[in-house]
Amino acid sequence: MTAQCAVIKTEAETYPETPPFSPDELYPEYRYMDTSAENAIYTALRELLRKLELDEANYGTKRWNPLGEIIRPGDNVVIKPNFVSQSRTDNVIGESIVTHGSVLRPIIDYCLIALKNAGSLVVADAPQTDSDFQKIKETTKIQEVLDFINEHSSVNVVLVDLRKEYVRNDDGIITERFELQGDPMGYSEVDLQEKSAFNAVERHMDRVYGSDYDLAHVRGHHTGGKHEYCVANTVLHADVIINVPKLKTHKKAGITGCLKNVVGINGNKNYLPHFRFGSCVDGGDEYARESPYKALQSSLYQSIVGTLHRSGPAQTRLMKAMLKTYSVLSRKNIVRLAAGNWHGNDTIWRTIVDLNRILLYADKLGNLQMEPQRRHFAIVDGIIGGEGDGPFNVAPRACGILLGGLSPVLIDSMIAKILGFDWQMIPQIVEAKESLFPSLNLDRDVPRYNLNFRPPAGWDKMKLRD
Repeated sequence: MTAQCAVIKTEAETYPETPPFSPDELYPEYRYMDTSAENAIYTALRELLRKLELDEANYGTKRWNPLGEIIRPGDNVVIKPNFVSQSRTDNVIGESIVTHGSVLRPIIDYCLIALKNAGSLVVADAPQTDSDFQKIKETTKIQEVLDFINEHSSVNVVLVDLRKEYVRNDDGIITERFELQGDPMGYSEVDLQEKSAFNAVERHMDRVYGSDYDLAHVRGHHTGGKHEYCVANTVLHADVIINVPKLKTHKKAGITGCLKNVVGINGNKNYLPHFRFGSCVDGGDEYARESPYKALQSSLYQSIVGTLHRSGPAQTRLMKAMLKTYSVLSRKNIVRLAAGNWHGNDTIWRTIVDLNRILLYADKLGNLQMEPQRRHFAIVDGIIGGEGDGPFNVAPRACGILLGGLSPVLIDSMIAKILGFDWQMIPQIVEAKESLFPSLNLDRDVPRYNLNFRPPAGWDKMKLRD
């Protein structure tokens, strides 16, 4: 493969409705007899692979094996989509939040061609803890895709929800917890120690918030030189990761691209630092400078979640009422830039870079090595994107965009440019380039498209200026 990154702008700005999303013609390399007259996305993704100059010599013949340069027969391959959540409001369609099954279908087909009937293929992600996996499957129609594939393939393609726990949530209040089957291969606690991006802010880790009321849990995994993540063994045992993120914005990270999508390899969300309480002046990153109002807001939230984890019934009722009020104020933007939702978030990029380091360099036992331990390839689903206050409350945008390539940092910089953002204002891209891909030149490619996306609140700084 000589092209490092490629972009396709297709006329298809909606997803086909009927699975299993077969192509609209029988291409020479296509292994089945099933076609679909309504599916232009398969053709567009095939053209993206051609544009990347994959197996160029065999293009147009039945021997064409575009992913054969990345996947070898017998490999363990994991396709990592963005299955973060179902639609949470009536005005946000699920197809603007998650990777769609019609994009995954040709990827699965070309993975199976490369495997040549030997190896394993898993579609896996760890959605938000309170997300409904069944509704995600209904939105993406991935189960119907896999049912068709598994009827015809000697390699059984498996769908795995990598979460260890599902919670029911009511206006920010966890009402029930359910243990899930999780990764059938189990999990490994991977400790990055001094290699963690959090090593530089070790003295401020007593301010960190994860994803749950239990502040001691997340802080216990990130203290005293220890920085642990709960990584799915299915991922650690993979030879190849096919990363398939969504083209959309993110209120804590700016964008959710290849780098941010890797957060879904972690099975317990409360291992993931999301922000640090307080002002930047004092070692937090909720907001820039202290003010009585912001300090009260931060202190109130920290007291609520801390009390909820250890309180008795009477206190719990009071704290839940307070948290529900806080959640409503936050949702209506009366409480602004809460929970590190702005460009000054100094925490989430460190989590993202840490997990990308693990994905690249951790071996099957979770020990960091000097050389990359698995191959990586990415395709971005931008047929319908999401702008504004992502990752959930996005405004759908018909884009008709597909991106692909080997380097997650290069692709994320291209995503930023296509959305009309300055990649140098997006911390995880800057820091991942410096620490994981220092030789990359991210300014050499200028995309032909500028979708002029609306950034999340607090992220106007990353908007490209004329």
